[in-house]
Amino acid sequence: MDSELDVYALLEISADAGEKEVTRAYRAKALQHHPDKNRDNPDAARIFHDIKAAYDLLLDAPRRAAYDERRRAQLAKRQRQSALSGQRKRMKSQLERDEQAARNRHAEQAARDQHMRAEAARFRDEAARDAGRRDRQMREHVRRADAERAQEAAEAAAASEADELDRSVRVRWDPELSHSRESLARVFSRFGELEEVVVAPVSDAARRRGHSQPASALLVFRSLAAAHALMNVPHEDALTQGFERFWARGAEPQAARDIAETLARASRIDGKAPPAAGRKSGRIPDISAIDLRQIPGSNLAFADFESLTLMRMRQRGAAAEQNV
Repeated sequence: MDSELDVYALLEISADAGEKEVTRAYRAKALQHHPDKNRDNPDAARIFHDIKAAYDLLLDAPRRAAYDERRRAQLAKRQRQSALSGQRKRMKSQLERDEQAARNRHAEQAARDQHMRAEAARFRDEAARDAGRRDRQMREHVRRADAERAQEAAEAAAASEADELDRSVRVRWDPELSHSRESLARVFSRFGELEEVVVAPVSDAARRRGHSQPASALLVFRSLAAAHALMNVPHEDALTQGFERFWARGAEPQAARDIAETLARASRIDGKAPPAAGRKSGRIPDISAIDLRQIPGSNLAFADFESLTLMRMRQRGAAAEQNV
């Protein structure tokens, strides 16, 4: 019989069972596990032999006492081992929890450090962008100020040197559309300050013939830039539709082209496309005694002759007002 075998568990009795109880349990177990009744069980003979050995041991008082002593010692040892094993398991579990908590704390600290580094980098980038933006804004402000000063200087120089004819635009419209000096001033003053508006009178011959010809007027601006703005307004502009526009000289003055070049240089600084303008000085020719249309090689068309006539009418009217 195996020394580790628990005879009480084998016979299914308690440790304090008496001889009668032991005998009754033995007979039941021997009958249950007899080899003749368990021919298909190869362990039946061994089990039957262990049952008989357990029975003999329990009926022998000295052997039973010695067995009980060993059994109690083994049970106590198992209990101690079980308690120690449970304590070890608890200690191991606690150690694993502590290690996991330490790993979690380390990971959280690493995440916080990474977040702080990322935030510091973001703040540095934002500060650099802000500094760059402020620098660009300051440079842009300086460039715009320089461009505005250059444009004002160019316009002032052109206005001081350009004569009245360079700053004048002739407009024509259908005579059925009634326009007075005041209404024309209201329409065209949005392009710049007007010095004068001269409306061409209808001749007596035209009235007698009943011939309908386009009405016309001369617009004298205080600045060449204003005249240039009118000449370059799109044809689809609502306020200027119905008006034909011509330079009083018959062609764009050189002054307008010179100013356009100056403004183009300024536009490369602030990115705007300025209207063309230019510079040329001169006086209005006295045409009272000559017919410019008959001068050989003259580059003045009839439109130029009409503009000069309106200009001369304006000058004579101004002189008459001064003499009053």
